[in-house]
Order: sequence, then C-alpha cells, then structure tokens
Amino acid sequence: MKVKIIDPQHPCFGQELEGGIIYFDYYHRGGRPDLYQVKTPEGKIYRLLTDQIDEDHYEAQEVAREIERIGAKVGDTVLITRLGSGGSKAGFDFSVPHVITKIDGSGHVEFDDRAAYGFRPDVQVVSQGGGKGE
Repeated sequence: MKVKIIDPQHPCFGQELEGGIIYFDYYHRGGRPDLYQVKTPEGKIYRLLTDQIDEDHYEAQEVAREIERIGAKVGDTVLITRLGSGGSKAGFDFSVPHVITKIDGSGHVEFDDRAAYGFRPDVQVVSQGGGKGE
C-alpha cells in the first residue's frame, strides 16, 4: 500500500511511500491517532501518526482491496453466502438478494442500510449497481 505524507515538517513531505498501518485501536479508530510505517526507496524507515498522512488516500486503497476481495461494490445486489462475524435485524432473510450499502477498509460490509452487517463476508453478485466504493 502507499502512504502519502502530508506533514510539512516531515522530511518526506509530499511523497507517497510504500508502507501501511502497523497499529490501530479498533475501538477508537478515528478518535485517536493510528501508527503507520513507511520505507523510502533508500531503505530508511519512518513511523508516522494519522495526522501526518493523507488518511482518505490510505482508506481508499483499503476499500479498493476489500472490493476486489469480495468481488462486489456498493450498490451491487448480492446473495450473502457467508456473513462472517456480524449480525442482522430480526427477520432478515439470507435466502434472498440484498444490496450492499457500505464497505469500509477494515472489511466491514453493510447490507440494506444496516439491516445486516458482517466482517469480510462472502457474496455472490446477482446484479451490479451504480456505486463505486464505500
């Protein structure tokens, strides 16, 4: 994955380097800084906090990776073949198709505006919608 450095005080400011997230507190993601590590072409390693990187740029790559993994995107109508850890509202029928309404970079997928949600579920596409990501 690529990490774009946006901290003007960092020696690699403006560069997009190979790296990734190495620590995050799932329960506080977005509220506390996560820790990233990057490596320059010369082999130097830097550790950065969330506020030093372009978090949207990084999240978009994570979402793209998850879309590729499940083979479906937001707006697609799918059959849920395995929900993964998650849940659903009472009466949710897994035998009929549902629309993906959200995908995040950690692998959580929501169906029918949160009528059901799962962690890295497996799905079979019934029809493609017009969405493009999260």
